[in-house]
Amino acid sequence: MRLGSYIRSRVPELLVLVTLELLLVLVLRISGMGADFVAFVCSIVLVSAVVAIALGFARERGFWDSLSETCSSLDNARLLPELIDRPEFPEGQAAYDALVSVAKSANDEVAEQRRFVEEYRAYVETWVHEAKSPITAARLALSNLEEDADACAGCSRTMEPLVPRLRSVEDELARVERYVEQALFYARSETLERDFLVRAHPLREMVATAIKANASLLIAAGVTPRLGEDLDLKVFTDDKWLVFMLGQLLQNTARYVRPGCEGWPQVWFDARLLDEGLANERVELTVRDNGCGVSAADLPRVLERGFTGDNGRTHKQSTGLGLWLVARLAQKMGVSVAVDSAEDEFFSVTFGFPANKMHYFED
Repeated sequence: MRLGSYIRSRVPELLVLVTLELLLVLVLRISGMGADFVAFVCSIVLVSAVVAIALGFARERGFWDSLSETCSSLDNARLLPELIDRPEFPEGQAAYDALVSVAKSANDEVAEQRRFVEEYRAYVETWVHEAKSPITAARLALSNLEEDADACAGCSRTMEPLVPRLRSVEDELARVERYVEQALFYARSETLERDFLVRAHPLREMVATAIKANASLLIAAGVTPRLGEDLDLKVFTDDKWLVFMLGQLLQNTARYVRPGCEGWPQVWFDARLLDEGLANERVELTVRDNGCGVSAADLPRVLERGFTGDNGRTHKQSTGLGLWLVARLAQKMGVSVAVDSAEDEFFSVTFGFPANKMHYFED
């Protein structure tokens, strides 16, 4: 708060003071007082006014400056009233009381919103678990129907077209199940720390688990997984969450197979240890496929929520959530993510796992 601003805010009081002093001079002169006495009295009044203004400025400046500095350095303005003292002057008290009222209202709204989000997340988790049961039952029933249809295919020509139809329905059910699983992990990503268990796991085991979980999808797309030699390296992570993240990448590989690619569709898993013995020692896992890739224009945005790019618009199956969810979970797990691609050549995602397990418990 500057002195000039304070004086301008006190212009009405100063005008009243000047008017009163002029009236005092007039009264004293009419009463026959000498010029020296009148000047002495006016000097006392003027000095008193200056002192009052200076004291008022000093008192108010401390509050307004503290308010301004705290506001500029505070990320959450709702905490402002808790970090400053209630002033003694009326204007400051009114401003402080208004801030307290606004902060209380904002805190109540935030608490209500958090409660709603928590209830919604719990509902989604419950719904996902409930939805999985009929999906599993339906897939089991379809599997039995396929076996019966295969057994009767040689006996009746009418049964022959039924087999591929049943398998098509089973593929669609598997697709629904993947979306349901994605919804479950998305809901849990808000409270990852509740379900996050960090242990040392060999990369090869987690990669194999992800491949097995998506085997039918990879086989249907004709994708061949290739495992590198260094996958025996161990990383500190939660195996369940990482398997899900790898599964999202495998599903993308199967979805974006490049027509007419040289050889056949493949996905490679390679690991390496970097900066061994140094503070930033880490293990990198790269998942690379020879699919249709991503254009240079789309690459910087592939980790954004809801972004599908040219490939998503072409294939009509992309939700724009898979890679975004992978990046979101990796960030919460303390794992770095880097993407690289060349259109019609390859797409790769590289995870960086810090070697120091305490990294995951910082912040």
